Amino acid sequence: MADNETPATCIVQTVPPEIAAKIFTHCLSDSTSAPDPNTAPLLLGRICRDWRNLVQDCPQLWASLKIDQSRIPVSLIETWLSRAQSIPLILELCVPGLEDDDWDAAKFITVFQRHSQTWRDVTLDLPGEQLYLFGSDLPLPLLERLTMTDCFPEAALPCNAFRNAHALRQLTLARAVHPAVLQLPWTEITTFQSPSGSLLPEEFLTILQYTPNIVDCTVTLYNESESDGLPDVAQLAFLASLSLETLIPGALDVFDHISVLALRRLDLSSILFSGRVLVSRLHPFLSRPSCQLRELCIRIDGDKPREDHFIQLLETQPALERLDLVEGSLGLLIAICQRLSDGSPLLPRLTSLRASPHIYPASEITNTFPVMLDALADALTSRWVSDSFAQIQDCTLSWSGVVTDDLEKIVVAFRPRQKQLVALGINMNVVQ
Repeated sequence: MADNETPATCIVQTVPPEIAAKIFTHCLSDSTSAPDPNTAPLLLGRICRDWRNLVQDCPQLWASLKIDQSRIPVSLIETWLSRAQSIPLILELCVPGLEDDDWDAAKFITVFQRHSQTWRDVTLDLPGEQLYLFGSDLPLPLLERLTMTDCFPEAALPCNAFRNAHALRQLTLARAVHPAVLQLPWTEITTFQSPSGSLLPEEFLTILQYTPNIVDCTVTLYNESESDGLPDVAQLAFLASLSLETLIPGALDVFDHISVLALRRLDLSSILFSGRVLVSRLHPFLSRPSCQLRELCIRIDGDKPREDHFIQLLETQPALERLDLVEGSLGLLIAICQRLSDGSPLLPRLTSLRASPHIYPASEITNTFPVMLDALADALTSRWVSDSFAQIQDCTLSWSGVVTDDLEKIVVAFRPRQKQLVALGINMNVVQ
């Protein structure tokens, strides 16, 4: 369609402008993206003059921007952000490869800086030394989420550009940084993530010392402690959800140095070392009276714990409502199911059970897998008809390891029993 054409069927002539603008917002990418003439909003402005005028006057279309290459003109960035007016911004500023001689961090940062009053969600993939280019005490009344992907240089001076972000609630760090260097309103943060694995246990604990109001924490620890002793953290009165991924048994030492009062969800599904060691190291933490979980997701990998030791671990959590058991053995799942069905008070409030045992060797398929299915069905039935315990309303079973034709036959033979459980009202899923 030519730029000077305005056909009677043009959408802006048949639909109120505010409705057309709403329609246009559905053309935007789900993720933050760099300016592209072949995607919205730039593409929409190329259709005709009326569309272009409407697009330019719709600030919602310009509220998200990613800069990941130096070839994007600074003038385009300024125009883009200006069109967003007072709409809260989602921004990503990513440094190109170090070999890019055209990259001038200061000119890009200056443009972003001018619009700091409307930042809401910002990702800064920049070398730590370039963060100082943002200056000091930016006005950041709307900033709720901040992601930083690089580290500060050794013996860095304090970076205080972001310390006035008093609305900040979510922080993601890909590299270690001491809170004294990256000056933030740390006590305002309620969600912290560090997925890269670069943090040392002592660095993680130091961050917890600065974030007493944290509610949700997800962290990956791939390094042994480099200190003689780890710092203790005062009570985390509001920490409700903790997800920990690690390959290092010593990373679990952090549990000895934190005190929780409100922890309700613990995710250890990415613990990639001996399940026996995990259970042993975790037991003292879960045995504390203040630790009363509602959800536990745990991976039992490698060297498996004794079945009675794992059940003793579960006995510390009478308030547990959801149990996700990743890997583990068929024998362990059988032992749990037998305790659930024999009238013992193990997990009396359990309403959701998800298990994905590891099958090995192949002989377990014919010798043990059918026993496990029967034990699971018995446990679900027993808890459903009991007046003393909560009903297990949701159950999902999957598996890994050896798979043979015999396994398929056993699953098919179990389907009538599965249908009986569903008829009771149990959401029973067998995922092959």
